[in-house]
Amino acid sequence: MLRQIKVTELCKELEEKLVGLQYSEDSLRRYRKVFREFEEYAGDCDYSQSRGTDFLLWKFKQLGGFVTSGEHSKNEMYYFRVIRSLAEYYNFGTLFRRHDYDGEIVWPLPFKEVTEGFLQYEVEYGCSQCHYRCCRGIIKDLILFLDSSGIHHLNGVTADLMSRFTETMIGLAPVTIAERLSALRQYFKYAFRYIQMQAPEHMFQCQQVLGIPYKKTSRRQVGYLSEAETKTLLSMPDTKTRKGRRDQALLTLLYDSGARVQELADLRVGDLRLEFPAQVKLTGKGRKTRSVPLMDKTTALLKNYLLEQHLDSPSDFEHPLFYNSQGRKLTRQGIAYILKKYAVACEIEEISPHKIRHTKAMHLTEADVNPIFIRDFLGHTDLKVTEVYSKTSIKMKKAALDKMKPGKDVLPDKPIKDWTEDKSLLDWLNGLMH
Repeated sequence: MLRQIKVTELCKELEEKLVGLQYSEDSLRRYRKVFREFEEYAGDCDYSQSRGTDFLLWKFKQLGGFVTSGEHSKNEMYYFRVIRSLAEYYNFGTLFRRHDYDGEIVWPLPFKEVTEGFLQYEVEYGCSQCHYRCCRGIIKDLILFLDSSGIHHLNGVTADLMSRFTETMIGLAPVTIAERLSALRQYFKYAFRYIQMQAPEHMFQCQQVLGIPYKKTSRRQVGYLSEAETKTLLSMPDTKTRKGRRDQALLTLLYDSGARVQELADLRVGDLRLEFPAQVKLTGKGRKTRSVPLMDKTTALLKNYLLEQHLDSPSDFEHPLFYNSQGRKLTRQGIAYILKKYAVACEIEEISPHKIRHTKAMHLTEADVNPIFIRDFLGHTDLKVTEVYSKTSIKMKKAALDKMKPGKDVLPDKPIKDWTEDKSLLDWLNGLMH
């Protein structure tokens, strides 16, 4: 059982936390409204997540039943948000304001040792930051789910509970479901080894539930931008404004470096080296680093950006490179939003940061750059992965057809039986193969 605390005391603690996190007055007003109603409903009772769920059901019945759209939908989402915030604060002592929350989590004591040990094991194994966040997020959701079912220890987990928990993922993308199930399987495998003989037999049935087969569908073609479209996109930001100059530096660096969106979001000022030869250090999957050269124009834009942001001193080297308008680190979602805004302005459809990375790979391929360089440039470990990014383009196919143009000057006018002995024909055929 977790700590015992009155509903009124928990609401008061969370309200002080919100003030300390500098929530806006409008948000505080909405939170306080739900706090007061929940306190009146609970009276002098201790808090539990099931009590919060009962309150939501009671409130939505007053509103005429739960709906996902219409007159009360936005109001209902505020009630959901506040009651979930109480559950998160009660269980973990903190709030998760965004999906990319990077602060310290105080895990509930019954889960603390095994969870921290598992996450440390994943880090030592060399998992990517994205996978680490996925593991931490799904464990957090699992603990909240178990608490709502009155389970406060891994020994109380059953196959039926895990089956119900996996049902909460309905509606997510198949790839996301597969990633979450994989993270849960790894977590329980570690837990089984950790608690060893203390684990009851029924816990091992959880592995069967989490072993749901997942058929990977073929990926939709990402596509890429032409050189003209890329040039138009990179020139869209209004360089007369401070935000526009930031956006142009960000988009130009995204294209010039061929970085993954998370690599760009994680950049620090100290990762830039703007003296000749200019380069940027990127930290990719598995925390592997690589240095990527920068073009002169990109270097100039970044120099101006750093001077304008007053980020040119050694003491600023550990600061995030790009900030949003609220002065917080720009996230991968923020980068995607900025990119989409300018893509819509220049009538480019189906844009994403990954498409810009794909575009860079295609432009390098069209320029006859060595595939080995492209592999190292993109941070791939296998050349086969690079080949997916640099498939033959229409421009390359047209160039190949223009080179062929078979005629009398290409095909020797000899009997077929003599063709295999003709060196010029063999050279022509070998040229087609390459």
